[in-house]
Amino acid sequence: MKSVDVHETAAAFGARFGVSVKALRIYEKAGLIWPKRTAADWRVYDQACAERLTTVLALKGLGLPLAKIKALLSGRGGDLSAVLDLQAHVLETERRRIAQALGLVRAARDMLAAGRRLSVDDLATLSRRTIMQKFEWTPELEAIAQKSYSSQALAEIRSAPVSEEEQARIGAAWLHVFAEIEALGSQKATSDEGLAIARRAHRLIQEFTKGDAARWNGAAGFWSAVKDSPTASAQTGYSPAHWTFLAEAFKLLKERGELTP
Repeated sequence: MKSVDVHETAAAFGARFGVSVKALRIYEKAGLIWPKRTAADWRVYDQACAERLTTVLALKGLGLPLAKIKALLSGRGGDLSAVLDLQAHVLETERRRIAQALGLVRAARDMLAAGRRLSVDDLATLSRRTIMQKFEWTPELEAIAQKSYSSQALAEIRSAPVSEEEQARIGAAWLHVFAEIEALGSQKATSDEGLAIARRAHRLIQEFTKGDAARWNGAAGFWSAVKDSPTASAQTGYSPAHWTFLAEAFKLLKERGELTP
């Protein structure tokens, strides 16, 4: 890494690392970086700030919230080498997962090109290896869940874990819903076709909520927060556009009296 000029401004420093000045202010306010001040009270960033920011961004990229990052780095300045080793391990694991998933997708495409239909087992395997494995429960998602659900609701949800086979079935069903949304193209979520898709999605949600209003509200809050967080959304593997589509359709279904927890 090229050494940072001790007089580098926030704009130049942020541009070097691909972060906004606003983000730098947020990290500073959270106590994660400490820019120096000039006699005129301008912020300037040095090599120590660069190493610290590298550590922060690496941990943030692993899904850790800022409060957790601060707790990990508190009092020891951050072990950049250890963080980079961890990041390399995570990226290598993800690289292998993606390579395996691409192999499955190519095999599935070859089967379709040859005129063969994908069996239920083929679809379940494809979903499990490409969609469900991408959904990893990270510290950021855990923090969102803690805010969205009561402690009792979370305990009840976790007391009945979903089997791998059931995850594959649910994942395949959601994959089909999202594929249908994308196939609609420019058609609106409130069209007859869009509402039909939303009804199928609603049935899947009801499987999870089991008619419990508190669980429904918790799920709604959870996914709303995930949609509004680029990092959390990326961790789930689902597009915010899908949830925006469903939210619009759900709103109309609710107005019609069709949508209940």
